[in-house]
Amino acid sequence: MPPLPAARLQSLNTAPVRPDRDFVLYWMITARRASWNFSLDRAVDRAEELGKPLVVLEALRSDYPWASDRLHRFVLDGMADNARRLRKAPALYYPYVEPARGEGRGLLEALAEKACVVVTDAFPAFFIPRMTRAAAARLDVLLEQVDGNGILPMEDTDRAFP
Repeated sequence: MPPLPAARLQSLNTAPVRPDRDFVLYWMITARRASWNFSLDRAVDRAEELGKPLVVLEALRSDYPWASDRLHRFVLDGMADNARRLRKAPALYYPYVEPARGEGRGLLEALAEKACVVVTDAFPAFFIPRMTRAAAARLDVLLEQVDGNGILPMEDTDRAFP
């Protein structure tokens, strides 16, 4: 696989990679798929580079702006598909559906305490930028985000294309 273009990768904090820890964590938040996923590819590369196993966390909060049964059905169906696709992969897939509001609080931080590096998806809208910035401030390990939003990295353009 060719290396990830630098324009697709951004460090969200200044914490170090911690090679003495147990695994590489991919926090799957917007590129919720097991193929054609630059973030997952980056996490696999990191796991191979560090000689560590890969853990894929795909979580679904129960309450957030615009939460709906329809959207949650779509995400849950995707989680089932990801579980099938990743079953034979050399990775641990950890789907988490929050049973009640706030019960998943602290899950990312708890997993990150054992992670060498955390990789996640970049997405410029919704509540995602605020959520990833807040997470980065709480982690003591490097949080990298990968832009897989289109054919060209968003950072490679000099203007918006309305």
